[in-house]
Amino acid sequence: MKTTRKLLVILLLLCIVLSNLAAATDDLLVSDVPVSYGDASFRARILDRTKGERSPIGLVLSGGSARAFAHIGVLKYLEEQGIAPDFIISNSMGSIVGLLYAAGLSPDQILDCITSVSIQSLFDLTLPLEGGMLDSSRFLAKVASIIGTDLQVESLPIPIIVITEDLVTKRQVQISEGDFYTVLQASYALPVYFPPVEYKGHLLIDGGVTNLVPVDLAYKYADSVIVSTTFYDVDTLNLKNPLTILNVTLDIGKRRRGVEELKKYLDDVIWIRCPVENVSFMEFDRANYLSEQGYDAAKEQAEKISLLPKSTLIHSLDAQRANFAVQLKASSAEYQLFKHVPLNVPSFLFGVGIDSDYKQPDISALKDDTTLGMKLIMRKQDLSFTVNPGFAFQSRTNDQLSAAPAVRTQFDYYFLQHLHLSIYNTLLYDINDNSPVANSGITLEGKIFTFDDLLEISLLQSYEQIDNFNGSDFYDYWDGHSFLYTVSARGQLHLTDTDQAWSFDDTALSLSFQMLGDFSTTRSFLSARFSGEAFHNKTDIFVSMYGFGRFALDGNGDVPFFNADGFRTTDTQIKSQGHDLTVSTNTANHLVGMGLTVGYRPKSFNPTVAELLIFQNNSVGLYSDFLWSQNSFTPYLSIGLELHSDISLLGIRTLPLSIYAGWDQKASTVVWGFYFNLIY
Repeated sequence: MKTTRKLLVILLLLCIVLSNLAAATDDLLVSDVPVSYGDASFRARILDRTKGERSPIGLVLSGGSARAFAHIGVLKYLEEQGIAPDFIISNSMGSIVGLLYAAGLSPDQILDCITSVSIQSLFDLTLPLEGGMLDSSRFLAKVASIIGTDLQVESLPIPIIVITEDLVTKRQVQISEGDFYTVLQASYALPVYFPPVEYKGHLLIDGGVTNLVPVDLAYKYADSVIVSTTFYDVDTLNLKNPLTILNVTLDIGKRRRGVEELKKYLDDVIWIRCPVENVSFMEFDRANYLSEQGYDAAKEQAEKISLLPKSTLIHSLDAQRANFAVQLKASSAEYQLFKHVPLNVPSFLFGVGIDSDYKQPDISALKDDTTLGMKLIMRKQDLSFTVNPGFAFQSRTNDQLSAAPAVRTQFDYYFLQHLHLSIYNTLLYDINDNSPVANSGITLEGKIFTFDDLLEISLLQSYEQIDNFNGSDFYDYWDGHSFLYTVSARGQLHLTDTDQAWSFDDTALSLSFQMLGDFSTTRSFLSARFSGEAFHNKTDIFVSMYGFGRFALDGNGDVPFFNADGFRTTDTQIKSQGHDLTVSTNTANHLVGMGLTVGYRPKSFNPTVAELLIFQNNSVGLYSDFLWSQNSFTPYLSIGLELHSDISLLGIRTLPLSIYAGWDQKASTVVWGFYFNLIY
């Protein structure tokens, strides 16, 4: 009896194993069969557009990362010829352009969406706990601010199928229905860089990893198909770099599959081969150029395009596009002031944090450090709160290279469109001096643009305080309890014009009233600052200049020096001047400085490391700093060389780094330093 039971159990287990093997075999043999969502509705919508009176016009938009911006120019040319696709098939970056167009935006509006923002301000670095290094919450919120938050793909004016790949079933997933923003996220979910996206039990990634040009699918719905491609053929890559080898290996498969499908229909398809194949996939700042290349490529197919039936769809979208124009203007105005995007969906991030005081303009005078740590960011609508535990370090000059464990917290609130409130606090512990130090501050800034957005005017109030309890050396010459209250008005001109021989940018003038105190004594000062840069567009030579002046209102001399003034020095007398309010060392009632940098910034020099990192806005310059701090016409001099580069991850997250080294005449020594000059 026992033997019989054992045999029955063994037979049962064997049946289960065989059943699982059969299921696994079935799954394997259907892995080349796509999963489709919304196909019936998709076909019905196409038929509704054509009324069965003509063959539909299909448009295929290939992937290609930044190169896919060329599709915008293709769409513009098609519209000028009265052609609108009856449906779109797309993947990867082609899907971003395709989805925005399918939602009703005009090609010019899509281009405006892209060029009116800093791409780096829409993405955040995060730990890959969900499978990706980049979070796109702000990008999605920016899109939602223009086209709305509640959208379904199956309800868009133009039917579209977005091609994705599923990590669960290992099958292609073709989506023409569902939440717009879920599908949008899935379309660009490049493995490792962006997390996979959950959709109806699938875990979706960018469909461009297997096929850049899904032409076969388009011919299932139409006989007239336009294909816009942005293949990749950069010949300057280091093919012995491991990361480059991996990228090119992946490119071989998806490129070959796309070419195979394209070759099947070469006699029938209208192939617009955009001449952007030598552009790196990270060059998102070349959107205008890429769009122009797409437009010109489409124009070369003018004869074939002219044979296609004209569409009434374009004019039917006029009212919707007019509404989008209003939303686009409002969204741009809100973003323009503070690079801020309200989040319609709350966001929680945990990743690498870099909080730097070296900003342009630099509004912090008492403290000049950078906190590097693991940062928690919580955002909702116009509010954000961050906690960044790690290390605070100073690297502005070689006499103050130091680091200390620290925790920085910050609260930001954007309100009434023109106002930004920021409150921060950093607690650090100087291990060498066994001393805790606290610094905190609150800033209220208001901004407006006027004169056709050529002039930016800002009004600012700020309060900074350092509590150096045991005389730590971490903050040079700020002992005890010190505070600085500042009220300033600043105007900045935005005159960049690359069509002229010279471009003028970053021209700004500010006037400030400052009160420096230690809670027993308070002194008042008036300050002014000027900065500007001229860039020669033909030779890539630039000349930048700054000047500042600070004057004691009480006539007691000892005008304080701040590192934010810009004079690069290690001299103790200069750096400590005016910090101790109980000591008088200099009768001069002024502190005046100026700086001049002449350098070279080649626009075409953007080296990459395995196309993972790109070094942009590279420059080398000879700087000369002058400082008049005594009752003398002879200034102190600091002169040297400065290097700058914007180090960008995939072209969408940037860390600007400046390094300098030179001769400090007052201290008779070499002075050097580096800092992350964050601009956004």
